[in-house]
Amino acid sequence: MTSAAVKKTAREVLGSRARFRPGQAEAIDAVLERDTLAVLASGTGKTLIYTVAANLIDGGTLVVSPTIALQHDQLRALTEAGQQAALLNGTMKVSERKRALADFTAGDVEFLLLAPEQLANDDVLAELRRAHVSLVVVDEAHCISEWGHDFRPDYLALGTVVRALGTPRLLALTATASPRVREEVVRRLRMREPAVIVRDADRPNIWLGVDLVGSEGAKRDELVRQVLLALHGEPDHEEIDGSTRLQAPTLPVGSGGVEPGGPGIVYAATQRGTEELAALLRDNGVDAVHYHGGLSRADREAAQDAFMSDKVEVIVATSAFGMGVDKPDVRFVFHTEPPDSLDSYYQEIGRAGRDREPARAALFYLPKDLTLPRFFAAGGGPTVPELAGVLEAVRADGPVSRKDLATSTGLSTAKITAIVNELEATGAVRSGKDRRVSGARSRADVPAASVAQAAADRREVQREYTKTSVEMVRTYAESTDCRRRIILELLGESHPERCGHCDNCDRGESVDSADRPYAVGSRVEHPEWGRGTVQTYEEGDRVVVLFEQVGYKTLSLDVVAEHDLLTSLEPPPAEPARRRSRWWRRDAAAS
Repeated sequence: MTSAAVKKTAREVLGSRARFRPGQAEAIDAVLERDTLAVLASGTGKTLIYTVAANLIDGGTLVVSPTIALQHDQLRALTEAGQQAALLNGTMKVSERKRALADFTAGDVEFLLLAPEQLANDDVLAELRRAHVSLVVVDEAHCISEWGHDFRPDYLALGTVVRALGTPRLLALTATASPRVREEVVRRLRMREPAVIVRDADRPNIWLGVDLVGSEGAKRDELVRQVLLALHGEPDHEEIDGSTRLQAPTLPVGSGGVEPGGPGIVYAATQRGTEELAALLRDNGVDAVHYHGGLSRADREAAQDAFMSDKVEVIVATSAFGMGVDKPDVRFVFHTEPPDSLDSYYQEIGRAGRDREPARAALFYLPKDLTLPRFFAAGGGPTVPELAGVLEAVRADGPVSRKDLATSTGLSTAKITAIVNELEATGAVRSGKDRRVSGARSRADVPAASVAQAAADRREVQREYTKTSVEMVRTYAESTDCRRRIILELLGESHPERCGHCDNCDRGESVDSADRPYAVGSRVEHPEWGRGTVQTYEEGDRVVVLFEQVGYKTLSLDVVAEHDLLTSLEPPPAEPARRRSRWWRRDAAAS
Protein backbone atom coordinates (compact mmCIF):
# COMPACT_ATOMS: atom_id res chain seq x y z
CA MET A 1 0.00 0.00 0.00
CA THR A 2 1.35 3.43 -0.93
CA SER A 3 2.37 5.42 2.14
CA ALA A 4 0.85 8.76 3.04
CA ALA A 5 4.27 10.41 2.69
CA VAL A 6 4.59 9.17 -0.89
CA LYS A 7 1.11 10.43 -1.79
CA LYS A 8 1.77 13.79 -0.15
CA THR A 9 5.08 14.26 -1.96
CA ALA A 10 3.52 13.26 -5.29
CA ARG A 11 0.84 15.93 -4.80
CA GLU A 12 3.56 18.48 -4.03
CA VAL A 13 5.34 17.55 -7.26
CA LEU A 14 2.30 17.16 -9.53
CA GLY A 15 -0.35 19.17 -7.76
CA SER A 16 -3.95 18.04 -7.62
CA ARG A 17 -3.56 15.96 -10.83
CA ALA A 18 -1.30 13.49 -9.04
CA ARG A 19 -2.40 9.96 -9.88
CA PHE A 20 -0.06 7.03 -10.16
CA ARG A 21 0.30 4.93 -13.28
CA PRO A 22 0.83 1.18 -12.90
CA GLY A 23 4.16 0.45 -11.23
CA GLN A 24 5.02 4.01 -10.20
CA ALA A 25 3.92 3.87 -6.58
CA GLU A 26 5.31 0.37 -6.12
CA ALA A 27 8.72 1.47 -7.43
CA ILE A 28 8.77 4.50 -5.13
CA ASP A 29 7.87 2.43 -2.08
CA ALA A 30 10.55 -0.11 -3.02
CA VAL A 31 13.43 2.32 -3.50
CA LEU A 32 12.72 3.93 -0.14
CA GLU A 33 13.74 0.59 1.39
CA ARG A 34 16.24 -1.05 -0.98
CA ASP A 35 17.97 -1.01 -4.37
CA THR A 36 15.35 -1.23 -7.11
CA LEU A 37 15.13 -2.10 -10.79
CA ALA A 38 11.89 -0.94 -12.40
CA VAL A 39 10.98 -2.02 -15.94
CA LEU A 40 7.93 0.02 -16.87
CA ALA A 41 6.47 0.59 -20.33
CA SER A 42 7.29 3.74 -22.30
CA GLY A 43 5.21 6.70 -21.21
CA THR A 44 4.67 5.36 -17.71
CA GLY A 45 6.30 8.42 -16.15
CA LYS A 46 9.61 7.16 -14.74
CA THR A 47 10.75 10.71 -13.93
CA LEU A 48 8.07 10.94 -11.27
CA ILE A 49 9.49 7.87 -9.52
CA TYR A 50 12.89 9.35 -8.79
CA THR A 51 11.53 12.86 -8.22
CA VAL A 52 9.28 11.67 -5.39
CA ALA A 53 11.85 9.21 -4.01
CA ALA A 54 14.59 11.85 -3.94
CA ASN A 55 12.41 14.17 -1.91
CA LEU A 56 11.88 11.44 0.67
CA ILE A 57 15.53 10.31 0.94
CA ASP A 58 17.84 12.72 2.72
CA GLY A 59 20.82 13.75 0.57
CA GLY A 60 21.62 14.53 -3.07
CA THR A 61 20.56 12.55 -6.13
CA LEU A 62 22.71 11.69 -9.14
CA VAL A 63 20.78 10.94 -12.33
CA VAL A 64 22.90 9.05 -14.87
CA SER A 65 21.56 9.51 -18.40
CA PRO A 66 22.98 8.39 -21.75
CA THR A 67 22.58 11.54 -23.85
CA ILE A 68 22.89 15.29 -23.38
CA ALA A 69 19.50 15.74 -25.06
CA LEU A 70 17.89 13.52 -22.46
CA GLN A 71 19.65 15.39 -19.68
CA HIS A 72 18.20 18.67 -20.95
CA ASP A 73 14.72 17.13 -21.11
CA GLN A 74 15.09 15.86 -17.55
CA LEU A 75 16.34 19.26 -16.37
CA ARG A 76 13.32 20.93 -17.92
CA ALA A 77 10.90 18.42 -16.37
CA LEU A 78 12.47 18.76 -12.91
CA THR A 79 12.51 22.57 -13.11
CA GLU A 80 8.86 22.65 -14.16
CA ALA A 81 8.11 20.47 -11.11
CA GLY A 82 9.79 23.05 -8.86
CA GLN A 83 12.91 20.98 -8.23
CA GLN A 84 16.47 22.32 -7.97
CA ALA A 85 18.63 20.57 -10.59
CA ALA A 86 21.86 21.09 -12.53
CA LEU A 87 23.67 19.59 -15.52
CA LEU A 88 27.23 18.32 -15.74
CA ASN A 89 28.53 17.47 -19.21
CA GLY A 90 31.44 18.04 -21.54
CA THR A 91 29.74 20.79 -23.57
CA MET A 92 29.73 23.15 -20.59
CA LYS A 93 32.37 25.74 -19.79
CA VAL A 94 34.82 24.85 -17.01
CA SER A 95 33.33 27.57 -14.80
CA GLU A 96 29.82 26.18 -15.32
CA ARG A 97 30.96 22.68 -14.46
CA LYS A 98 32.66 23.85 -11.29
CA ARG A 99 29.56 25.80 -10.25
CA ALA A 100 27.29 22.78 -10.82
CA LEU A 101 29.55 20.53 -8.74
CA ALA A 102 29.92 23.14 -5.99
CA ASP A 103 26.15 23.71 -5.76
CA PHE A 104 25.49 19.98 -5.58
CA THR A 105 28.19 19.39 -2.97
CA ALA A 106 26.82 22.27 -0.88
CA GLY A 107 23.33 20.81 -1.05
CA ASP A 108 21.93 23.78 -2.96
CA VAL A 109 20.60 21.51 -5.72
CA GLU A 110 18.96 18.13 -5.21
CA PHE A 111 19.57 16.62 -8.66
CA LEU A 112 22.78 16.46 -10.69
CA LEU A 113 22.28 15.10 -14.22
CA LEU A 114 25.28 13.56 -15.96
CA ALA A 115 26.53 10.76 -18.22
CA PRO A 116 28.53 7.74 -16.98
CA GLU A 117 31.67 9.15 -18.60
CA GLN A 118 31.59 12.08 -16.17
CA LEU A 119 31.78 9.64 -13.28
CA ALA A 120 34.94 8.16 -14.80
CA ASN A 121 36.66 11.53 -14.27
CA ASP A 122 38.73 11.23 -11.09
CA ASP A 123 38.37 14.95 -10.28
CA VAL A 124 34.59 14.81 -10.63
CA LEU A 125 34.40 11.66 -8.52
CA ALA A 126 36.60 13.20 -5.82
CA GLU A 127 34.27 16.20 -5.60
CA LEU A 128 31.17 14.00 -5.50
CA ARG A 129 32.64 11.97 -2.67
CA ARG A 130 32.56 15.18 -0.62
CA ALA A 131 28.84 15.48 -1.23
CA HIS A 132 26.17 13.48 0.54
CA VAL A 133 24.94 11.34 -2.36
CA SER A 134 22.02 9.29 -1.08
CA LEU A 135 20.43 8.10 -4.34
CA VAL A 136 21.89 7.18 -7.73
CA VAL A 137 19.38 6.85 -10.55
CA VAL A 138 20.46 5.03 -13.72
CA ASP A 139 17.92 6.05 -16.34
CA GLU A 140 17.62 4.02 -19.56
CA ALA A 141 19.42 1.24 -17.66
CA HIS A 142 19.27 -1.14 -20.63
CA CYS A 143 22.23 0.87 -22.01
CA ILE A 144 24.44 -0.99 -19.52
CA SER A 145 23.93 -4.17 -21.52
CA GLU A 146 23.38 -2.58 -24.92
CA TRP A 147 26.35 -0.18 -25.00
CA GLY A 148 28.62 -1.09 -22.09
CA HIS A 149 30.38 -3.97 -23.84
CA ASP A 150 31.54 -1.90 -26.76
CA PHE A 151 31.73 1.85 -27.28
CA ARG A 152 30.70 3.08 -23.81
CA PRO A 153 32.57 0.88 -21.33
CA ASP A 154 32.04 3.36 -18.48
CA TYR A 155 28.51 1.97 -18.22
CA LEU A 156 29.92 -1.33 -16.98
CA ALA A 157 31.97 0.52 -14.34
CA LEU A 158 28.96 2.19 -12.69
CA GLY A 159 28.80 -0.43 -9.94
CA THR A 160 32.36 0.43 -8.93
CA VAL A 161 31.57 4.15 -9.00
CA VAL A 162 28.54 3.73 -6.75
CA ARG A 163 30.70 1.83 -4.28
CA ALA A 164 33.23 4.68 -4.36
CA LEU A 165 30.45 7.11 -3.42
CA GLY A 166 29.73 5.23 -0.22
CA THR A 167 27.14 2.79 -1.58
CA PRO A 168 24.07 5.04 -1.82
CA ARG A 169 20.67 3.64 -2.77
CA LEU A 170 20.36 2.55 -6.42
CA LEU A 171 17.37 2.96 -8.72
CA ALA A 172 17.63 1.58 -12.27
CA LEU A 173 14.87 2.49 -14.71
CA THR A 174 14.08 1.32 -18.23
CA ALA A 175 11.10 0.75 -20.47
CA THR A 176 12.28 -2.50 -22.01
CA ALA A 177 14.58 -5.22 -20.70
CA SER A 178 14.50 -8.94 -21.35
CA PRO A 179 15.20 -11.24 -18.37
CA ARG A 180 18.83 -11.58 -19.47
CA VAL A 181 19.27 -7.80 -19.65
CA ARG A 182 17.63 -7.37 -16.24
CA GLU A 183 20.05 -9.89 -14.74
CA GLU A 184 23.04 -8.08 -16.23
CA VAL A 185 21.86 -4.67 -15.00
CA VAL A 186 21.53 -5.99 -11.44
CA ARG A 187 24.93 -7.72 -11.60
CA ARG A 188 26.86 -4.88 -13.21
CA LEU A 189 25.45 -2.27 -10.83
CA ARG A 190 26.19 -4.57 -7.87
CA MET A 191 22.65 -4.05 -6.61
CA ARG A 192 22.08 -5.50 -3.15
CA GLU A 193 19.07 -7.83 -2.96
CA PRO A 194 17.11 -5.49 -5.21
CA ALA A 195 13.40 -5.24 -5.69
CA VAL A 196 12.71 -6.01 -9.36
CA ILE A 197 9.44 -4.51 -10.57
CA VAL A 198 8.34 -5.51 -14.06
CA ARG A 199 5.04 -4.39 -15.52
CA ASP A 200 3.31 -5.57 -18.68
CA ALA A 201 5.36 -4.21 -21.59
CA ASP A 202 2.48 -4.43 -24.05
CA ARG A 203 1.53 -1.23 -25.86
CA PRO A 204 -1.68 -2.46 -27.47
CA ASN A 205 -2.44 0.89 -29.09
CA ILE A 206 0.59 0.55 -31.41
CA TRP A 207 -0.11 -1.39 -34.61
CA LEU A 208 2.91 -3.42 -35.75
CA GLY A 209 3.90 -4.24 -39.31
CA VAL A 210 6.79 -5.13 -41.61
CA ASP A 211 7.13 -4.11 -45.26
CA LEU A 212 9.33 -6.59 -47.13
CA VAL A 213 11.02 -4.74 -49.99
CA GLY A 214 13.21 -6.02 -52.82
CA SER A 215 15.65 -3.15 -53.31
CA GLU A 216 16.86 0.14 -51.86
CA GLY A 217 14.86 2.02 -54.45
CA ALA A 218 11.69 0.12 -53.63
CA LYS A 219 12.28 0.75 -49.94
CA ARG A 220 12.56 4.50 -50.45
CA ASP A 221 9.46 4.62 -52.63
CA GLU A 222 7.48 2.64 -50.07
CA LEU A 223 8.74 4.78 -47.21
CA VAL A 224 7.59 7.96 -48.93
CA ARG A 225 4.22 6.39 -49.70
CA GLN A 226 3.75 5.20 -46.12
CA VAL A 227 4.79 8.55 -44.61
CA LEU A 228 2.32 10.40 -46.84
CA LEU A 229 -0.34 7.84 -45.99
CA ALA A 230 0.32 8.21 -42.27
CA LEU A 231 0.21 11.99 -42.47
CA HIS A 232 -2.58 12.57 -44.96
CA GLY A 233 -4.06 9.32 -46.25
CA GLU A 234 -3.47 7.46 -49.54
CA PRO A 235 -1.01 9.55 -51.63
CA ASP A 236 -1.76 10.67 -55.16
CA HIS A 237 0.65 10.30 -58.08
CA GLU A 238 1.61 13.36 -60.07
CA GLU A 239 3.73 13.67 -63.20
CA ILE A 240 6.50 16.25 -62.69
CA ASP A 241 9.07 16.81 -65.44
CA GLY A 242 8.36 13.38 -66.88
CA SER A 243 8.78 11.50 -63.57
CA THR A 244 6.20 10.28 -61.09
CA ARG A 245 6.27 11.87 -57.67
CA LEU A 246 4.07 11.07 -54.70
CA GLN A 247 2.04 13.95 -53.32
CA ALA A 248 -0.31 14.50 -50.40
CA PRO A 249 -3.79 13.16 -51.22
CA THR A 250 -7.14 14.86 -51.15
CA LEU A 251 -9.06 12.07 -49.38
CA PRO A 252 -7.58 10.71 -46.12
CA VAL A 253 -7.50 6.96 -45.59
CA GLY A 254 -6.37 5.24 -42.39
CA SER A 255 -3.65 2.57 -42.17
CA GLY A 256 -3.33 -0.23 -39.67
CA GLY A 257 -6.43 1.03 -37.92
CA VAL A 258 -4.74 4.42 -37.42
CA GLU A 259 -6.35 7.54 -38.81
CA PRO A 260 -3.95 9.79 -40.73
CA GLY A 261 -2.48 12.88 -39.12
CA GLY A 262 0.02 13.73 -36.45
CA PRO A 263 3.83 13.80 -36.47
CA GLY A 264 6.15 10.83 -36.91
CA ILE A 265 9.71 9.58 -36.49
CA VAL A 266 11.72 7.80 -39.19
CA TYR A 267 14.81 5.94 -37.95
CA ALA A 268 17.79 5.34 -40.25
CA ALA A 269 20.97 3.43 -39.47
CA THR A 270 23.52 6.01 -40.65
CA GLN A 271 24.00 9.76 -40.41
CA ARG A 272 24.13 10.06 -44.19
CA GLY A 273 20.92 8.07 -44.44
CA THR A 274 19.04 10.54 -42.22
CA GLU A 275 20.11 13.47 -44.38
CA GLU A 276 19.22 11.77 -47.66
CA LEU A 277 15.82 10.52 -46.46
CA ALA A 278 14.86 13.88 -44.97
CA ALA A 279 15.69 15.51 -48.31
CA LEU A 280 13.68 12.85 -50.17
CA LEU A 281 10.65 13.47 -47.96
CA ARG A 282 10.92 17.23 -48.45
CA ASP A 283 11.04 16.67 -52.23
CA ASN A 284 7.73 14.84 -51.86
CA GLY A 285 5.98 17.59 -49.92
CA VAL A 286 6.74 16.53 -46.33
CA ASP A 287 8.09 19.01 -43.79
CA ALA A 288 11.05 16.97 -42.51
CA VAL A 289 14.31 17.56 -40.65
CA HIS A 290 17.21 15.23 -39.87
CA TYR A 291 18.95 14.53 -36.56
CA HIS A 292 22.14 12.63 -35.75
CA GLY A 293 25.12 12.73 -33.41
CA GLY A 294 27.39 14.31 -36.03
CA LEU A 295 25.46 17.58 -35.99
CA SER A 296 26.51 20.48 -33.81
CA ARG A 297 24.68 20.84 -30.53
CA ALA A 298 22.86 23.92 -31.88
CA ASP A 299 21.69 22.05 -34.99
CA ARG A 300 20.52 19.04 -32.94
CA GLU A 301 18.59 21.29 -30.59
CA ALA A 302 17.05 23.18 -33.51
CA ALA A 303 15.91 19.96 -35.18
CA GLN A 304 14.48 18.56 -31.95
CA ASP A 305 12.74 21.82 -31.10
CA ALA A 306 11.18 21.99 -34.57
CA PHE A 307 9.76 18.50 -34.13
CA MET A 308 8.61 18.93 -30.54
CA SER A 309 6.87 22.24 -31.32
CA ASP A 310 5.11 20.85 -34.43
CA LYS A 311 6.99 23.10 -36.82
CA VAL A 312 7.80 20.01 -38.90
CA GLU A 313 5.86 16.83 -39.54
CA VAL A 314 8.67 14.26 -39.48
CA ILE A 315 12.11 13.93 -37.93
CA VAL A 316 14.49 11.49 -39.62
CA ALA A 317 17.06 10.36 -37.07
CA THR A 318 19.59 7.82 -35.96
CA SER A 319 19.10 6.08 -32.63
CA ALA A 320 20.80 9.13 -31.04
CA PHE A 321 17.33 10.71 -31.00
CA GLY A 322 14.48 9.71 -28.78
CA MET A 323 15.60 8.72 -25.29
CA GLY A 324 13.49 10.70 -22.89
CA VAL A 325 11.70 12.57 -25.68
CA ASP A 326 8.16 12.76 -24.36
CA LYS A 327 6.00 13.88 -27.25
CA PRO A 328 2.64 12.24 -26.57
CA ASP A 329 1.09 12.63 -30.04
CA VAL A 330 3.67 10.80 -32.20
CA ARG A 331 1.45 8.78 -34.52
CA PHE A 332 4.04 6.63 -36.28
CA VAL A 333 7.59 5.33 -35.93
CA PHE A 334 9.15 3.85 -39.07
CA HIS A 335 12.51 2.04 -39.31
CA THR A 336 14.32 1.97 -42.65
CA GLU A 337 16.82 -0.63 -41.40
CA PRO A 338 16.51 -3.37 -38.78
CA PRO A 339 17.89 -2.57 -35.30
CA ASP A 340 20.50 -4.74 -33.60
CA SER A 341 17.98 -6.34 -31.23
CA LEU A 342 14.25 -6.52 -30.57
CA ASP A 343 14.89 -4.85 -27.20
CA SER A 344 16.20 -1.80 -29.08
CA TYR A 345 13.34 -1.93 -31.57
CA TYR A 346 10.68 -2.00 -28.87
CA GLN A 347 12.37 0.88 -27.04
CA GLU A 348 12.27 3.00 -30.18
CA ILE A 349 8.73 2.24 -31.34
CA GLY A 350 7.60 2.95 -27.78
CA ARG A 351 7.99 6.65 -28.60
CA ALA A 352 4.74 6.42 -30.56
CA GLY A 353 1.27 6.74 -29.06
CA ARG A 354 2.19 7.85 -25.57
CA ASP A 355 -1.17 9.62 -25.41
CA ARG A 356 -2.75 6.12 -25.56
CA GLU A 357 -4.31 6.93 -28.92
CA PRO A 358 -3.75 4.57 -31.88
CA ALA A 359 -0.28 4.72 -33.43
CA ARG A 360 1.67 2.75 -36.00
CA ALA A 361 5.13 1.13 -36.14
CA ALA A 362 6.57 -0.32 -39.33
CA LEU A 363 9.91 -1.85 -40.31
CA PHE A 364 10.95 -1.55 -43.97
CA TYR A 365 12.87 -4.77 -44.34
CA LEU A 366 15.46 -5.61 -46.95
CA PRO A 367 17.18 -8.86 -45.84
CA LYS A 368 20.67 -7.64 -46.75
CA ASP A 369 20.22 -4.80 -44.25
CA LEU A 370 21.01 -7.26 -41.47
CA THR A 371 24.65 -7.09 -42.63
CA LEU A 372 25.26 -3.87 -40.67
CA PRO A 373 24.03 -5.04 -37.25
CA ARG A 374 25.76 -8.37 -37.84
CA PHE A 375 28.98 -6.45 -38.46
CA PHE A 376 28.69 -4.56 -35.19
CA ALA A 377 27.71 -7.73 -33.35
CA ALA A 378 30.94 -9.35 -34.49
CA GLY A 379 32.98 -6.32 -33.38
CA GLY A 380 36.27 -6.36 -31.56
CA GLY A 381 37.21 -5.85 -27.94
CA PRO A 382 40.32 -6.27 -25.81
CA THR A 383 42.72 -8.88 -27.11
CA VAL A 384 44.20 -11.62 -24.95
CA PRO A 385 47.67 -9.93 -24.91
CA GLU A 386 46.07 -6.62 -23.88
CA LEU A 387 44.13 -8.29 -21.08
CA ALA A 388 47.20 -10.14 -19.86
CA GLY A 389 49.39 -7.03 -20.08
CA VAL A 390 47.03 -4.92 -17.97
CA LEU A 391 46.65 -7.68 -15.39
CA GLU A 392 50.41 -8.00 -15.10
CA ALA A 393 50.69 -4.22 -14.65
CA VAL A 394 48.06 -4.27 -11.90
CA ARG A 395 49.81 -7.12 -10.13
CA ALA A 396 53.15 -5.31 -10.32
CA ASP A 397 52.03 -1.79 -9.41
CA GLY A 398 48.61 -2.08 -7.77
CA PRO A 399 46.66 -0.53 -6.31
CA VAL A 400 46.92 1.71 -9.39
CA SER A 401 44.66 4.26 -11.02
CA ARG A 402 43.18 3.75 -14.46
CA LYS A 403 45.03 6.83 -15.65
CA ASP A 404 48.37 5.41 -14.55
CA LEU A 405 47.52 2.08 -16.19
CA ALA A 406 46.88 3.89 -19.45
CA THR A 407 50.26 5.60 -19.16
CA SER A 408 52.22 2.45 -18.32
CA THR A 409 50.61 0.25 -20.98
CA GLY A 410 50.25 2.82 -23.75
CA LEU A 411 46.52 2.08 -24.09
CA SER A 412 43.74 4.64 -24.11
CA THR A 413 41.75 5.33 -20.95
CA ALA A 414 38.63 3.98 -22.65
CA LYS A 415 40.45 0.74 -23.53
CA ILE A 416 41.74 0.45 -19.95
CA THR A 417 38.19 0.84 -18.64
CA ALA A 418 36.97 -1.92 -20.96
CA ILE A 419 39.81 -4.23 -19.92
CA VAL A 420 39.32 -3.61 -16.20
CA ASN A 421 35.60 -4.36 -16.67
CA GLU A 422 36.46 -7.69 -18.26
CA LEU A 423 39.03 -8.60 -15.60
CA GLU A 424 36.66 -7.66 -12.79
CA ALA A 425 34.03 -9.95 -14.30
CA THR A 426 36.47 -12.88 -13.96
CA GLY A 427 37.32 -11.93 -10.36
CA ALA A 428 40.99 -11.28 -11.21
CA VAL A 429 41.01 -7.62 -10.15
CA ARG A 430 38.91 -5.38 -7.97
CA SER A 431 38.40 -1.64 -7.65
CA GLY A 432 38.58 0.03 -4.28
CA LYS A 433 36.47 2.92 -3.04
CA ASP A 434 38.97 5.28 -4.67
CA ARG A 435 38.57 3.32 -7.96
CA ARG A 436 42.22 2.26 -7.84
CA VAL A 437 42.65 -1.22 -9.26
CA SER A 438 44.35 -4.05 -7.41
CA GLY A 439 44.78 -7.76 -8.04
CA ALA A 440 42.49 -10.20 -6.25
CA ARG A 441 44.39 -12.35 -3.77
CA SER A 442 42.20 -15.35 -4.48
CA ARG A 443 43.47 -15.49 -8.08
CA ALA A 444 47.01 -14.23 -7.56
CA ASP A 445 48.52 -17.62 -8.45
CA VAL A 446 46.63 -18.00 -11.73
CA PRO A 447 48.87 -17.08 -14.70
CA ALA A 448 47.90 -13.80 -16.36
CA ALA A 449 47.62 -15.53 -19.74
CA SER A 450 45.06 -18.00 -18.34
CA VAL A 451 42.99 -15.23 -16.75
CA ALA A 452 43.14 -13.24 -19.98
CA GLN A 453 41.91 -16.23 -21.99
CA ALA A 454 39.04 -16.76 -19.54
CA ALA A 455 38.06 -13.10 -19.90
CA ALA A 456 38.21 -13.39 -23.69
CA ASP A 457 36.03 -16.50 -23.55
CA ARG A 458 33.43 -14.61 -21.47
CA ARG A 459 33.39 -11.87 -24.05
CA GLU A 460 32.93 -14.42 -26.82
CA VAL A 461 29.79 -15.65 -25.04
CA GLN A 462 28.51 -12.06 -24.96
CA ARG A 463 29.34 -11.62 -28.64
CA GLU A 464 27.51 -14.82 -29.52
CA TYR A 465 24.47 -13.62 -27.63
CA THR A 466 24.60 -10.30 -29.49
CA LYS A 467 24.89 -12.07 -32.86
CA THR A 468 21.93 -14.31 -32.12
CA SER A 469 19.94 -11.26 -31.00
CA VAL A 470 20.30 -10.00 -34.56
CA GLU A 471 18.87 -13.30 -35.77
CA MET A 472 15.81 -12.70 -33.58
CA VAL A 473 15.26 -9.48 -35.53
CA ARG A 474 15.24 -11.61 -38.67
CA THR A 475 12.72 -13.94 -37.03
CA TYR A 476 10.45 -10.99 -36.26
CA ALA A 477 10.76 -9.48 -39.74
CA GLU A 478 10.23 -12.69 -41.70
CA SER A 479 7.60 -14.34 -39.52
CA THR A 480 3.98 -14.78 -40.57
CA ASP A 481 2.99 -15.21 -36.91
CA CYS A 482 1.68 -12.56 -34.52
CA ARG A 483 4.41 -9.91 -34.29
CA ARG A 484 3.42 -8.60 -30.87
CA ARG A 485 3.58 -12.10 -29.42
CA ILE A 486 7.13 -12.58 -30.77
CA ILE A 487 8.40 -9.35 -29.22
CA LEU A 488 6.66 -9.71 -25.87
CA GLU A 489 7.69 -13.31 -25.39
CA LEU A 490 11.31 -12.47 -26.15
CA LEU A 491 10.97 -9.80 -23.46
CA GLY A 492 9.91 -12.47 -20.98
CA GLU A 493 6.10 -12.35 -21.14
CA SER A 494 3.82 -15.20 -22.12
CA HIS A 495 1.35 -14.24 -24.85
CA PRO A 496 -0.08 -17.39 -26.45
CA GLU A 497 -3.05 -15.43 -27.82
CA ARG A 498 -2.80 -13.50 -31.09
CA CYS A 499 -2.90 -9.72 -30.68
CA GLY A 500 -5.28 -8.90 -33.53
CA HIS A 501 -3.43 -5.61 -34.14
CA CYS A 502 -0.49 -6.36 -36.44
CA ASP A 503 -0.18 -6.97 -40.16
CA ASN A 504 -0.03 -10.76 -39.81
CA CYS A 505 -3.12 -10.83 -37.61
CA ASP A 506 -4.87 -8.51 -40.07
CA ARG A 507 -4.12 -11.02 -42.85
CA GLY A 508 -5.34 -13.94 -40.74
CA GLU A 509 -1.95 -15.66 -40.83
CA SER A 510 -1.24 -15.75 -37.09
CA VAL A 511 -2.96 -18.19 -34.77
CA ASP A 512 -3.41 -18.69 -31.04
CA SER A 513 -0.82 -21.12 -29.73
CA ALA A 514 -1.88 -22.34 -26.31
CA ASP A 515 -0.89 -25.98 -27.02
CA ARG A 516 2.85 -25.81 -26.35
CA PRO A 517 5.10 -28.61 -25.05
CA TYR A 518 7.29 -26.14 -23.12
CA ALA A 519 5.87 -23.07 -21.43
CA VAL A 520 7.38 -19.71 -22.31
CA GLY A 521 9.75 -18.74 -19.50
CA SER A 522 10.44 -22.33 -18.41
CA ARG A 523 13.99 -23.61 -17.97
CA VAL A 524 15.27 -26.42 -20.17
CA GLU A 525 18.56 -28.19 -20.80
CA HIS A 526 20.12 -29.29 -24.12
CA PRO A 527 22.83 -32.02 -24.24
CA GLU A 528 25.20 -29.80 -26.26
CA TRP A 529 24.19 -26.20 -25.51
CA GLY A 530 23.46 -26.56 -21.81
CA ARG A 531 20.78 -24.70 -19.90
CA GLY A 532 18.44 -22.15 -21.36
CA THR A 533 15.06 -20.48 -21.16
CA VAL A 534 12.17 -20.98 -23.58
CA GLN A 535 11.53 -17.63 -25.27
CA THR A 536 8.85 -18.00 -27.95
CA TYR A 537 7.53 -20.19 -30.75
CA GLU A 538 7.74 -19.71 -34.50
CA GLU A 539 5.27 -20.95 -37.06
CA GLY A 540 6.09 -24.38 -38.41
CA ASP A 541 6.37 -25.95 -34.94
CA ARG A 542 9.69 -24.43 -33.90
CA VAL A 543 10.71 -23.29 -30.45
CA VAL A 544 13.19 -20.49 -29.68
CA VAL A 545 15.41 -21.02 -26.63
CA LEU A 546 17.90 -18.56 -25.14
CA PHE A 547 20.87 -20.65 -23.99
CA GLU A 548 23.27 -19.21 -21.45
CA GLN A 549 26.40 -20.04 -23.45
CA VAL A 550 25.37 -19.85 -27.12
CA GLY A 551 22.54 -17.32 -27.24
CA TYR A 552 19.27 -17.81 -29.12
CA LYS A 553 18.68 -21.09 -30.95
CA THR A 554 15.64 -22.17 -32.96
CA LEU A 555 14.80 -25.87 -32.81
CA SER A 556 12.29 -28.02 -34.66
CA LEU A 557 9.86 -29.57 -32.18
CA ASP A 558 9.80 -32.77 -34.25
CA VAL A 559 13.59 -33.08 -34.01
CA VAL A 560 13.50 -32.22 -30.30
CA ALA A 561 10.96 -34.97 -29.66
CA GLU A 562 12.72 -37.55 -31.87
CA HIS A 563 16.11 -37.12 -30.17
CA ASP A 564 14.90 -36.04 -26.71
CA LEU A 565 16.93 -32.81 -26.95
CA LEU A 566 15.24 -30.67 -24.30
CA THR A 567 14.80 -31.65 -20.66
CA SER A 568 12.47 -29.50 -18.55
CA LEU A 569 14.21 -28.28 -15.39
CA GLU A 570 11.52 -26.30 -13.62
CA PRO A 571 8.07 -24.77 -14.15
CA PRO A 572 7.90 -21.29 -15.66
CA PRO A 573 7.76 -18.31 -13.29
CA ALA A 574 4.30 -17.17 -12.28
CA GLU A 575 3.03 -14.60 -14.73
CA PRO A 576 2.20 -11.23 -13.14
CA ALA A 577 -1.42 -10.21 -13.32
CA ARG A 578 -2.13 -7.79 -16.16
CA ARG A 579 -3.91 -4.55 -15.54
CA ARG A 580 -4.59 -3.51 -19.07
CA SER A 581 -7.91 -1.92 -18.18
CA ARG A 582 -6.07 0.52 -15.93
CA TRP A 583 -3.47 1.10 -18.65
CA TRP A 584 -6.17 2.51 -20.89
CA ARG A 585 -7.55 4.90 -18.28
CA ARG A 586 -6.23 8.20 -19.54
CA ASP A 587 -7.45 10.00 -16.42
CA ALA A 588 -5.11 7.81 -14.34
CA ALA A 589 -2.01 9.20 -16.05
CA ALA A 590 0.56 11.14 -14.10
CA SER A 591 3.36 12.95 -15.87
